[in-house]
Amino acid sequence: MDSYQLLGQYLLTGINLMVVLTVLVAVHELGHYWVARLFGMQVDAFAVMMGGIRRSDLASRLSKPLLPSRWVWLAAAVAASGVIVGTFERIAGLHLGGLAALAVVIPVWVATRIGALYGFPLAQSVRYLAVGWFAGFLALYFSTKLNNLQPGQVLTVLLFASSIALLVLYYQPVLRKPEDSKMGEGELEIGGQRVEVPFRPLWSRRAKNGTEFSFLALPLGGFAAIKGMHPKADGSETKIAGGFYSKSPFARFLVLLAGPVFSIAFGLLLYVLLFTTIGIERPLNEPVIGAVAEGKAAAKAGLIQGDRVVSIDGKPVETFFQIIEKVRQSPNVPMAVVYERKGQRLATTVVPELDEAPSPVITHDLDRSEAMAKQAKWGAVWQTRPERLGLGEAFAEAWTMPVRMAAGLFGLVKNPGRAKDEVGGVGTIAKATYQATEAGLSVVLMLAAGLSISLGFMNLLPVPPLDGGQMVVAFVEMLRGGRRLSIQVQNAVSTVGMVLVFALIASVLTIDMGRFLGQDAKDAPPVTTPTK
Repeated sequence: MDSYQLLGQYLLTGINLMVVLTVLVAVHELGHYWVARLFGMQVDAFAVMMGGIRRSDLASRLSKPLLPSRWVWLAAAVAASGVIVGTFERIAGLHLGGLAALAVVIPVWVATRIGALYGFPLAQSVRYLAVGWFAGFLALYFSTKLNNLQPGQVLTVLLFASSIALLVLYYQPVLRKPEDSKMGEGELEIGGQRVEVPFRPLWSRRAKNGTEFSFLALPLGGFAAIKGMHPKADGSETKIAGGFYSKSPFARFLVLLAGPVFSIAFGLLLYVLLFTTIGIERPLNEPVIGAVAEGKAAAKAGLIQGDRVVSIDGKPVETFFQIIEKVRQSPNVPMAVVYERKGQRLATTVVPELDEAPSPVITHDLDRSEAMAKQAKWGAVWQTRPERLGLGEAFAEAWTMPVRMAAGLFGLVKNPGRAKDEVGGVGTIAKATYQATEAGLSVVLMLAAGLSISLGFMNLLPVPPLDGGQMVVAFVEMLRGGRRLSIQVQNAVSTVGMVLVFALIASVLTIDMGRFLGQDAKDAPPVTTPTK
């Protein structure tokens, strides 16, 4: 693959990732919306994606005009071009210079422009970037201990941190607004005066039931804003007509449950669609290599896809499972392998490499068992063949996916140390999307199905502000005969939940950074088509 093809693959991967995540979150929020309407709750807004575009002329308040924004975009385009050309042409100075401009110079320029429009002091504007960079360095430290870091890796982390910091700064008007204000209405105090700073969607339309449906600007999810979801110290949220808390705890429980249920159901339907139209990949238990991982033992020995293994250490091989058994019991032991390629019999030596972390033990029918162990591997897998399933069999096969996922989650609870190898965040999802994009649309859809089910399970975790945490509160209120918990208890639960959620995000981010900066013992899990 040449440089331009690789760049195109990256762009296509980004598009696939944004579309998949946006659709999955929209489906999840659709569950909340539909059941909320079913129970007579007013949904003020249903938005696909997040974050609007500022629609106010703040520049007219400036004593000195800012340089037109097109110059900022031009500078960013030049810097991005430098990164791309420097990467593909292996010009380190151009690559690092472009990254430094994108990660530090241009963000500082943008922050000062936004700060000037919002009436913020210079120090306050730059402080957002400083906090972001500090958080990035902390993540680098905890994930890599700062060992063997390259300048490009550090600048990439700073670029990510700068992007988040600038988004937080840009949306300050709506982040500071009162809880009960309408969606998109922001305000600032500039020069001692209250200034309205509205943000508008890219497209919107208000339905007869009062819900504003809209497409926003950032492909980061979406939301269904149900009326009256903010608890009050005086309990007045229970008296808002059509409000969330005006309904029974049971109704609220079902509304919260609907999002995860829709996510899991959507994933199952995707699996059924794929299994009935494209088919499921069934393993062929023949001693023929289906794929070889670059840089692993089999590739080093010269083996390629399609080679048929005849014998190992002089003993005949009839099934691929026999190869697995021999390999996993022989870490770092040279094995004499005889194989056939295009009718010609050849010989080589393979030295299996021991995994540095436990992985699922493969059974005799080439399925993954729940048992985990450190094993020797040679970086080659078996052949598969697609097999279309009938509707009933497809449903039965699809149901095994959430069951396996649930079993994996319980396994993590029993053995948290596995999280380092089995959990991933946006980086891991991006890598999986890249691999799926290379494999084709069907694998992208297979990945989307798995992610949808994962989204459902994640939101069932009993931690506020996730759906599961709020469901626990509703369940407790059901046990109390419908009486609301005190505002003090609600605030305490929300605070603890937010701390746990931020800790989870930080942990996943640390795992991702360690994995992709080469410090982890194991790469991100590969994308595979489910087998049975």
